[in-house]
Amino acid sequence: MGYWLVIYFLSLFKGEMRFSTLGFLAMYLMMFITYYDFIIKGTFTLNYFQNILKSLIIAYGIILILQQCCLLVGIRNMPIINLQNQFFLSITKLPSLTLEPSHSARILTVAMLGYLRCEEISISRKLTLREIFDSKHRRVIALFFWAMLTMGSGTAFVGIAILSLYFITRHTAIYVVPLLLGCFILGQSMELQQMKRVEILAKASMTGNTKKMQEEEGSGAVRIIPVLNLFTKTDLTKKETWIGQQSMKKDKAWWLKTDKSIIDQYGLIAFLISMLLVYSCMIHRFFSIETLFFLFFMGFSINNIYYSWGCLMVMTTIGWLQKQKEQGILITENEMKDE
Repeated sequence: MGYWLVIYFLSLFKGEMRFSTLGFLAMYLMMFITYYDFIIKGTFTLNYFQNILKSLIIAYGIILILQQCCLLVGIRNMPIINLQNQFFLSITKLPSLTLEPSHSARILTVAMLGYLRCEEISISRKLTLREIFDSKHRRVIALFFWAMLTMGSGTAFVGIAILSLYFITRHTAIYVVPLLLGCFILGQSMELQQMKRVEILAKASMTGNTKKMQEEEGSGAVRIIPVLNLFTKTDLTKKETWIGQQSMKKDKAWWLKTDKSIIDQYGLIAFLISMLLVYSCMIHRFFSIETLFFLFFMGFSINNIYYSWGCLMVMTTIGWLQKQKEQGILITENEMKDE
């Protein structure tokens, strides 16, 4: 609530009140407060939440397969499975249960990380790469990879790359890293368009030139440019850095294809308070895969976007379960049955 009040008064100070921003943010925050209250009251047990994530991943995979089958037999409009956006009516670019493939990629990746975290909490150690292909996890893993590799999203490849860090340790690097390199080479040899986009953006990002990134890969650059600007163009001596730009017109919003900073809209004060919210309630550890997803998938910012809040809700639940496990007070469904 403090985060929203800061944004409200900053907007009031600048004389620009937009319900499309402040109103929706307030509703998202009220939803999150309610959800967080459910979590701390024990609504989700570990097993129950893992089953929710498993069902979610399976649903995304099955719907995508149905969409692909419809296109193969010539059915180009089936609203019940979301085949009504003409822009995506292509066998290589389908959104499954969201508005576009990149949204599905984000949700699926975070859901899979949450699924792995739940299993990790349950067995008190990380899963190995071999264990995820056991019969217990085989169906959900198969549908996850099918969806990520065939939905037609460059974001999906980024998600898989980051998710793979979960399995890399000093003992597993000797075979996990070559496997990842092999997958990358295979994607290049198959001339996958999404793989090429990721490669082009990665090369452009290494230069640090935001204009070049925009020219080379505009769609992906818009997600990275604000983060680069945050660390390279933040001038602490300027008033605008702390309270945001005086103008909040659409053509100057930080999230568009501009050279503006990620804190451009509300300033460094609001940004720091948002980080306090994220790392006190949502993400358990700063140095974690969750932080990488927060950085690359959500631009290190709390946005009025449904997939961002969906991902943050998953991270919030996992973070709470991790805290309960560390404190030795986590109760699983199996323990409840034994009692």
